[in-house]
Amino acid sequence: METRLKALIVDDSELSRLMTGTIIGKVFSYDEAENGLEGISMHHKAVESGMPYDIIFMDVVMPEMDGKEAVRKIRDYEATIGIENKPIIMISASEMLGDIEGLVNGLLRKPSSRALLNELLQNIFKGKIDPI
Repeated sequence: METRLKALIVDDSELSRLMTGTIIGKVFSYDEAENGLEGISMHHKAVESGMPYDIIFMDVVMPEMDGKEAVRKIRDYEATIGIENKPIIMISASEMLGDIEGLVNGLLRKPSSRALLNELLQNIFKGKIDPI
């Protein structure tokens, strides 16, 4: 039996999490977080358990901690413990990435386009996953 890849969806909108999950569910099992703080905690626990996420989908604008700060903290953590950066795709309705552009693997505009998401995933995973 083939093991599915593991994703983390971090978004304050339940509808956005549902839409992203519906699109990626064919290829990924996934967990959900409602803000950047929760997403960071879940990322760290997954790494510490030896079962890290294969990819993170991160909203930009959220309460508690926005996606840009969460990405910085995730990348700092990965560097501190010496692990490879896992792919992060930012999801936003209008935000520009600015100073974190080099820290992420792509930007997906809301509402999400299945075709664009599939293109991003094929580039990130070098065609090693089935199209969504």
